[in-house]
Amino acid sequence: MSAARVRVLAQHEGALGRERALRELLRRLDAAGLLAAAAPRAVVHVGHRWRSDLVVATARALASAIAERSPSTAVMIADAGAASNGTASRDAAADVDASVTIACVAAHALRVPEHWFESFFLVTVSGAGPDPATRISAVLDAQAESLRRLDPTLPPATAAYEAHRLFASDLAVACATAYLADATSEACWLAGANDVAVEIALMRASGCEPSHMPYVQMLAKHEVLPEVELDGTTAPFNGYVGPAWRAEVHAARQRLATSRHAVVQDVIAVRRNLKRIPPAVRRRLANWKRSSG
Repeated sequence: MSAARVRVLAQHEGALGRERALRELLRRLDAAGLLAAAAPRAVVHVGHRWRSDLVVATARALASAIAERSPSTAVMIADAGAASNGTASRDAAADVDASVTIACVAAHALRVPEHWFESFFLVTVSGAGPDPATRISAVLDAQAESLRRLDPTLPPATAAYEAHRLFASDLAVACATAYLADATSEACWLAGANDVAVEIALMRASGCEPSHMPYVQMLAKHEVLPEVELDGTTAPFNGYVGPAWRAEVHAARQRLATSRHAVVQDVIAVRRNLKRIPPAVRRRLANWKRSSG
């Protein structure tokens, strides 16, 4: 099966300045039909881990643009960071009180928020940064925040894949500055209707070969990855990628933990089955005695 070509819009601050560049991004998104909410409700989810002033400003601008584009659509910003700072903003993407357990692909059983089964237009706006396990963290991790809160022991790759499979955003936007350590450096955005494509574009802008990255390798086991077509340019991103050796160490530990868990489950199963042997033997002896007269 051939990979589908997926367009990702890239916008950088350049000579426009940050506010005008953000308005230009919104104009391009609207022209591409990516702000047309087809549901009666739209949720703009702000990724919590790499939340920044740039991410918040982008989320608010997107919410306003969607409301203007679709007046009949109720638009809400779901921002756990704002809620923790005392601002009245409900984190609709992390409702841990109402959840259901379902069978999944990467996870045998998974608790997911009930509102994932509702109909709404989902926009995820995330920053980005290095991660010791996955090397880079952005949109895929932001989508998985609800799952990680419901089950903190869930491996990051498992959470990212299941969130992508079950709850992929209708529009994903990754925000970054040219230098992670300098929030005043040139602002850039990557946006598209495919969360994986946006993540791959971010990896390339950070100087990485996507096929070497843990999340891409994990996703490639389950689906055909998109062929990313970048529309526009960004500044090169600096400081966003963790070292490969740390990711390799984490992967080895995860494999060991998975093996240990499998052994424990096997021992439990053996003990449970051993307890069933004596009653089974007694039943067979009783049947033999009855049949022998």
